[in-house]
Formats: sequence, C-alpha cells, structure tokens
Amino acid sequence: MSAADTSDRTPIKGVFSTMELKRTGQGATARKTRVKQYWLVNETRDGQAEVQPINESLIPIGKKRTVSVDDVLERFQPEPEFYIQSGLGGDKVAMDDPIPLRDPIATPDDAPTSTSIEGFDISGSAEEIEQSARATFGIALTYLKRGNLQRAQDVFDQLAEVEGDFKPEHKHMFNDFGVSLRKQNLFDTAIKHYLRAMDLAAGDDNLMHNIARAYYEKKDIKKAVHFLEKSLTINPDHDMSRRFLRWIKRKHPDATGPVRLDF
Repeated sequence: MSAADTSDRTPIKGVFSTMELKRTGQGATARKTRVKQYWLVNETRDGQAEVQPINESLIPIGKKRTVSVDDVLERFQPEPEFYIQSGLGGDKVAMDDPIPLRDPIATPDDAPTSTSIEGFDISGSAEEIEQSARATFGIALTYLKRGNLQRAQDVFDQLAEVEGDFKPEHKHMFNDFGVSLRKQNLFDTAIKHYLRAMDLAAGDDNLMHNIARAYYEKKDIKKAVHFLEKSLTINPDHDMSRRFLRWIKRKHPDATGPVRLDF
C-alpha cells in the first residue's frame, strides 16, 4: 500500500518526533548525543507533507520543509500527548491562552507573536482530542499494514495508556479502537482499549459484550463468562450476550465453572 493513499486513513496532521544526533562540547570533550526533536507535521497532497521543527512549548525553531508521507511514516513517531494532554508538561493550553510564536527568520527585535500555530489550534477540546487520537490510531494501522508490528504496537499502547482529559463520550472511540484491534487478532491490546472505555462508561452492556468476545478469542473462557454476566446484569434483555453465554456453557462445560443463566 502506498502511504500516499489516504482512502483508509485520516490525513496526517499533528505533533511528531524524531531522534536526532546533536554534537556537544569541543575538542577532546566533543561527543554526539541522541535527543528528541519535535515537529509539526501536516500532510498536504500527492503523498507530501510539510514538517516544521518545534520545541516543547510548541514554538517553531526552524523553517518548514516538504518531505514525503513515506518518509514521515518511516522516520517520525506520533506524539498524541501534545493534543491529548495539551503539552508534554501536562498543562492545558486554553483557547484564550495564546502561545507566543517567533518567526525563525526574524531578528529578536522584530519577532512577531500569534495566538495559534498555523493550522494547529490546540485547545484540548473533546472533539480535538478525539480527532487527534483517531488520526494517530490510523497511522498505527498503517504501520501494521506495512509489516512494522512493533511501531504499531508502541502507538496502540501509547493511546491506551496516555493520561488525558477524556470524557464519557470518548468511550465510543476506545470501543472502536478495541473492535479494530480485535479484528487484527491483537487481543491483549484490544482489551486495553476496551477497559479504557469501561473506565469512562462502566454501565455499557454492549461494551461488556465486546470485552467478553475479545477474552474468548484469546481463550480466556472464565473472563469471557465474567463480562457476559456483567453485560446481562446491566441489560438482561441483551440477546447476543445471552446466546453467547449459553453457547459457551455448552461448548466449554468443564472450563466455565458455575455460569448464571437465569438473567
């Protein structure tokens, strides 16, 4: 699959990082150190993306340049925390809290400021958090399709574990991530996302059913039964959970132990 084909993913837009070699010291004390460099990345068209180096305060520190989307996917690592946490330090960046920006070409005396970075209004809103997270998830799926399981897994785990100002409505996003990952046979990672959704909405019978299905497919029958029972406790009329539970009881009578069927 060509990285330029955006038919099954959201165009790339957000904060990424690379590991750069920086030379420090002089003479006999000179050495090279690997440091993380952050970038604003914005996919344009025809398989190209604009990238611009920034510091941890989201201030541009260099000129924009154009690279291929393939290069972004090969060399750059998504940093969803910038949107989900609104900054590496964990501080929220509000719409009425402008970020001063310095023109890298301007002198210190005539450097202008702005209330936003071109194309990047980092407000920390629920909609923006979800948009960024879904875009990052799409990039991880692209890694997976390219055969780079480790990079994909790193991003999937990062999204499941990142601390952020998530709202109850974000349960749908994590549930969607779990469904997609289960279909990729990444059951443990799917369960991480499902459980993150459960933290936001513990009383969702459909979510409990999805968790049960993931546990069953990873051959953890007892936990599958546990979550099916939770689904039916929440909603005794959940027909799919009822039928699944009865089917498990028939197929695995020795593995399930006592199973409630009187919902």
